[in-house]
Amino acid sequence: MSMTDSELDFFNENGFVGPFKLYEPNDAKVLLEEIRIKNLDRSQILFDNNVNYDRHFDILELTHHITHPKIVDLLRKIISNNILCWRTEFFPKFPGSRGTEWHQVAKYQYATGKPMLEPTQEIPGIPIDLTVWTTFTEATKENGCMKFLPGTHRKLYYDESKAIKRGRFGQYKSVESDTGFFGYDFEEFKVDSNWLPEEEQAVAMEMQAGECVIFTAKCVHASYPNITKRSTRFAISSRYVPTHVKVYPNQKEFIAHGGKFDLTNYGCVLVSGEDTYGHNSLRTTNNFGVNFTKKF
Repeated sequence: MSMTDSELDFFNENGFVGPFKLYEPNDAKVLLEEIRIKNLDRSQILFDNNVNYDRHFDILELTHHITHPKIVDLLRKIISNNILCWRTEFFPKFPGSRGTEWHQVAKYQYATGKPMLEPTQEIPGIPIDLTVWTTFTEATKENGCMKFLPGTHRKLYYDESKAIKRGRFGQYKSVESDTGFFGYDFEEFKVDSNWLPEEEQAVAMEMQAGECVIFTAKCVHASYPNITKRSTRFAISSRYVPTHVKVYPNQKEFIAHGGKFDLTNYGCVLVSGEDTYGHNSLRTTNNFGVNFTKKF
């Protein structure tokens, strides 16, 4: 079932929508076990990195996940038919992990100041990015579910182009650093240093295993700390753009989260429609030669 008109209206108003069920809870947990097992094998990995970027190229379950028919149907309701998947990543939130601080991303340039996404069209009401955040475990306030500030996608609260002191150019520390955002301090990106996110307005996105939430990264978002003793929260972020968006424009590599990523063998995956722009390199198979299944 595709997104309803009322759900689309909710997204347009708030910058996020969900949850939507993709997998039965038990099936999601079986998939998670397979992902964890295959995560240990780094022999065919595209980027050998600590933040697990783009494991859809070497973990078969993620190869299939990014083209999940319901994901594609939901995305098409928001950004039309022609869609690329440009990144996947996962950050398990283990017991005792701190929450991720409030942040907002437009062109993914917080890492170096150089945009990773560059739109070639401005289409009113159509975002240039969407993230599908799928949890393969229960996600609760106690173990670190996401939270959103409704409507904040309409205004710039954080300016990624600002010069900052922490995170960039050798200043990056680690995923478990004291900044709250994987070595970067989003406080430094604030347009108004006196602005404070209204916690009382935050919407906690508690979800069952196998559910997803869809949001534009321009919607201010964060996560709660994991205050449990035994419950790990595990989710996969798959990120999508319309085909008019240039991904890593004029870049042969990029630097983020303390790692350097060689783009020689990288390519976006066309998950729906056609790419008539030709801005980006495309991959049709993963690193084992398995096809990415596209839904027209």
